[in-house]
Amino acid sequence: MNTAGAKLWIILGRPVRLPNALIAVHALGDRYPGGVHLLRDDSQWWERAQWQPYARDFAAVYAFSRVKTCRGLIDLPRLYRETAGRKSEAASLPIDPQTDVLLCLSSVIGLANAAVSAHPNVYKILCISKSGYEGLKRHPDRMRFRFTTSGWLQNRVVEPLAGVERTLSFKPRLNPGGDGVRLVRLQKEPEDVYDIIIAMSNSGREVPRDADERVITARFPSMAELPDLSAFATTEEDRHRRVIFFGTPFLLIHNLPPETYIEYLNRCLDFIRRHYPNCDLIYRPHPNETDEANRLRLNRFRVENDREAAELYFLRYFADIEAVYSVSSTVSRTALNNGLNAYSLWRCFPFRETAAKFFEKNMGEVPPEFDIVDLGQPPIAYQANRKPDPNTRSFAEALKIAVQQGMTASQPSVSNI
Repeated sequence: MNTAGAKLWIILGRPVRLPNALIAVHALGDRYPGGVHLLRDDSQWWERAQWQPYARDFAAVYAFSRVKTCRGLIDLPRLYRETAGRKSEAASLPIDPQTDVLLCLSSVIGLANAAVSAHPNVYKILCISKSGYEGLKRHPDRMRFRFTTSGWLQNRVVEPLAGVERTLSFKPRLNPGGDGVRLVRLQKEPEDVYDIIIAMSNSGREVPRDADERVITARFPSMAELPDLSAFATTEEDRHRRVIFFGTPFLLIHNLPPETYIEYLNRCLDFIRRHYPNCDLIYRPHPNETDEANRLRLNRFRVENDREAAELYFLRYFADIEAVYSVSSTVSRTALNNGLNAYSLWRCFPFRETAAKFFEKNMGEVPPEFDIVDLGQPPIAYQANRKPDPNTRSFAEALKIAVQQGMTASQPSVSNI
């Protein structure tokens, strides 16, 4: 097979997964002389993100307008035009099914669905969390779930007419507005749309239920897999070591009375001030915070309320970050996965057992230094001595295996030569 002009096409939805795309460029770029091309949504998330310095890593970047859902029949023509138009736009891309690869780092709904529907014969790789993969395999109990209005119209009318893979969008018959209770997936099984699936987890050891040989397990992507990130950092004269604390909307979520939460959190902020006297201290509020920052003792802390996604913030300041803290946010787990010295402080609070068990499960398996238990003891920087499990594979290693399997499968057999 002639791969002289082979290209890799990466599909992103929101820019939060841009670091994953950069890891893919670093791991696979030399295999694709035609370059690595990025497909992204054209949305407010990209407008807010400072992603332009990384555009140079891609041969080209293509922006696709988002398709808004509809609420009724009157909006149906617009939904069809936009859905069919996005598929046609994806179909016009110079994707060669004989040599190119589609790598989906986004939700399988939306732009990814348009791209894979427009190019059914190209080799396709889906990267998804282990829990996300199991969600795509979940079959709804129709006694408990029903179609959303727009979901029914898309599945029964718009998607068949537009020629894209049909999707299922269900909500519970009871508590339909509950957060995180909706079921959204492709109507087909993911293995019927994608050739290889990389199922990622914190440990890299978790195998999804019902997985077959086309599912490759891996650890979540880590920015530590990238080459020198200081090339993207701020100018030399503006660079200082940073310690970042990510806030919690404790006036909204009452795991503890706000007065108690403030008392214990101020002790934690004192702990950070004490152990990082020469670093810039930064407080980044949660998007749902209201007046929390004004209730805390934040002397020496600079409040940054730009709402930039944590992953993009880590990418931009990776070389300057000394430590990342939160009480119980998974942003600490994200920082840990990305090779930063990250810490959680929830064990220093008098949370009830149910909340404590939730936080412990949410963080997963972590190094002992990750959990700050005693504010009288200094934090320990641990990433330099941390070794990955040799029986697991990194995200970059999984990508190389997935691509190699595609190249092997495309080779003609001896009987066909």
